Amino acid sequence: MKWTKLLFFFLLLLNGFLAWKLLGQDLGWKSYVELRDRRDVLVEQIAAVDEVNLDLSREIRRLTTDHDYVASVIRVEMHYLRPDEILYIPQNDTFRRLP
Repeated sequence: MKWTKLLFFFLLLLNGFLAWKLLGQDLGWKSYVELRDRRDVLVEQIAAVDEVNLDLSREIRRLTTDHDYVASVIRVEMHYLRPDEILYIPQNDTFRRLP
């Protein structure tokens, strides 16, 4: 009987100590919640970077395999013309596209 009371008292003391460590100190529950929130933000950032990475990989694949796409990119971004094309530059500035 004495051992059970002593064991009960020890377990009660241990439970109180663990509750104090969990709730009372900086390395307890508050720190866990902050780390969980930070992890969630980082997971969202990683997902966004993965999406951008996938888009860039698709564009790299198109630039290395699709010659028509390469030609269209060159024409749009570098303002190149095909051999039989004529470039018309309007006199009115409102129709002019910015480079």
